[in-house]
Amino acid sequence: MSIGYLKSILENGRNIVCLLGRGPAAEQGCDLYREDFSYDVEVRYGRSPSEIVNSTFYNNRPEVFYEFYREDILNRRGEPDEVNFCLKRLEDDGKLRGIVTRGFFDLSRRAGCHNVIHLYGNIDRNFCPHCGRIYDAEYILSHKPLPLCEKCGTLIHPGIALSGEMLDRRTMNRAIELISSADILLVVGTDLQSRLGSMAKYFTGDRICLINTTDHYSDEAADCVCIGNIAKIMHEAYPVSLGIK
Repeated sequence: MSIGYLKSILENGRNIVCLLGRGPAAEQGCDLYREDFSYDVEVRYGRSPSEIVNSTFYNNRPEVFYEFYREDILNRRGEPDEVNFCLKRLEDDGKLRGIVTRGFFDLSRRAGCHNVIHLYGNIDRNFCPHCGRIYDAEYILSHKPLPLCEKCGTLIHPGIALSGEMLDRRTMNRAIELISSADILLVVGTDLQSRLGSMAKYFTGDRICLINTTDHYSDEAADCVCIGNIAKIMHEAYPVSLGIK
């Protein structure tokens, strides 16, 4: 479908909720799932990224875990781009009620969005498991080899959810409630069969708009589909002052 149709929906819509996938972050290099990245990690650490981002590995080899967390996650966090700033404008204009994402690079919040639900945590919410104090990414980067809580000396837990840990049920319930009360669901950078995209099953509103880099058979469930460079599509549909070259 045309970007013009998407633009019309966004300009006239209210009560929009966005499911933000990893597509926008991947477009600027923040992608932990590329084959070349996984190979590079295995060469350097002798483990795959999924093996390292695991609660058992974190507990048994915290120094190696934090080396990976700093060098291969925090230092690859990127900066907010056109997608994030378009979402910020939608929020400022009173159209976007919130964002639900599995991403943890915290790009939308750093762009100025306020209601962002991070299902798998985010890199600026590292916390002390003993006293609950919160530490941002800069604190982790500057405290080597192990970041300890300034208040109680406990090893800080990374802000991202680790394999083997339970996801926060309250966070999931907030996401479901937000999606189920939306009039328009904007799905960005993922398809409707992914773990994030499948949360569209809770949507009971009017229209689903989908923007992604590649098409997928599940796209037929959306009312409006735009395939291509996500940042350029967002810029054309709901432009901000930042330009895409």
